[in-house]
Amino acid sequence: MASARGIRHSRGVHGRPGLLALGAGFVVVLGLALGLLKWTRRAAPVATATATRAREPSAAPVAEAERAGPRTAAGAAGEHRAGAPRERAAPRVAVPDLAPNPGSFTRDLKRDENGKLVPMIAADQLSAELPRAEAPMKACLERSGRRPTGKATLSFTVAAGKNNKLIIETTGIQDPDTLSDYPDLLECMHQTASVLVLDRYPVPELGTPIYVRRHVRVANGELAEDSILNFSYNP
Repeated sequence: MASARGIRHSRGVHGRPGLLALGAGFVVVLGLALGLLKWTRRAAPVATATATRAREPSAAPVAEAERAGPRTAAGAAGEHRAGAPRERAAPRVAVPDLAPNPGSFTRDLKRDENGKLVPMIAADQLSAELPRAEAPMKACLERSGRRPTGKATLSFTVAAGKNNKLIIETTGIQDPDTLSDYPDLLECMHQTASVLVLDRYPVPELGTPIYVRRHVRVANGELAEDSILNFSYNP
């Protein structure tokens, strides 16, 4: 009997070391898990800081750019000219000046007792004098050596001269119209108004200088019309 009890006591003694080993292993595993958790928390800020530094631009290119300094406008323009083909300037084309030139045409806006402006000369008086320019007009057509067909609006101004006489002060071209291809002819034609003699007409006391429009039409190189179109007190 004593022997049997001894055997049972021996089995109880051998079971205790297994439980102790199991408990020790659990403690080791728990310690490893806690250590891994602490290491992970410690590594996360380091990784974040490293990623932030990687995203920040390097200061070296900025410093290099500052040392280089800004390029001047002349330098940039020179580089552009060196890299791109030069543009050729458009050739200048000489265009005759066909605009009317009022010159010393002045306005002394005197009015009569009714508050109206008084022209230096009436339109019908000018029309009566215009045939004087017919011969010079035909001479311009013959001199051109061409036989144009078209029309234009010429101009001239009438004012009082130094001797209190009516004069043709300036002549010009208001609208070349369909005779625009004949600038030399138009230049000659508008100057024919200078042959008009107006000194037999008295200068009105309240007279105002006038700007006269003259309608001209030619057909196949022949003078077809030369008439006073209208007049105004302003060019």
